[in-house]
Amino acid sequence: MISIQNLGTSLRVAGPDGWTEEFAASPANQSSRYQAAATHDAVVIDGREALLMKKGSTPLTCRR
Repeated sequence: MISIQNLGTSLRVAGPDGWTEEFAASPANQSSRYQAAATHDAVVIDGREALLMKKGSTPLTCRR
């Protein structure tokens, strides 16, 4: 299970093994695509689903 916290212009994502990562809106003026600057990992929000893409891992679809 992962947790996604909306911080307004960014997201904080926390994983089950204790990792956390901040994702900034990309581009800055929207609210559905987010990217972590250091790792280029990404989150795309679409309604009640979120797609988490981490380098070297299979993308994960999360639902509320």
